[in-house]
Amino acid sequence: MDEKLPMKTDQPAEEERTWRDVAQRWKEVGKQVKDLGERLGVAFKEGWATDEVTEEETRKLANRLRELGERMDRAVDSVRAEAKAPETKAAAKGTWSATRDASSELLDELRATLSEGLEEVNKRVDDMMKKRKEKKAE
Repeated sequence: MDEKLPMKTDQPAEEERTWRDVAQRWKEVGKQVKDLGERLGVAFKEGWATDEVTEEETRKLANRLRELGERMDRAVDSVRAEAKAPETKAAAKGTWSATRDASSELLDELRATLSEGLEEVNKRVDDMMKKRKEKKAE
């Protein structure tokens, strides 16, 4: 069973992302890095077509690029496993909660400040209207 991310998304419920989705995206990044490395390796080999580059050196470069792609896959798997760990889930929920609370406090403070500002503006407008009426009455 793949668990939903511990935070709400702007996506409709049927499109909510799961940890599996996140891991799959990172696996795709790893595959793309591997493919890019292989393409660049081939291009490098073609562009370096001199007697100085041995077939052994080319093979070593290709192996190194393949290892890089495999390392990326392992890193993605490690992140996915860590994301499922209870401590990480708790940390993610705690971070989300702290962010939500801080945002709420900020909005409350903004509301209070705006309310005070509007009250002050209203008071000044009332004072101006009184002075204007008094001036008209004279």
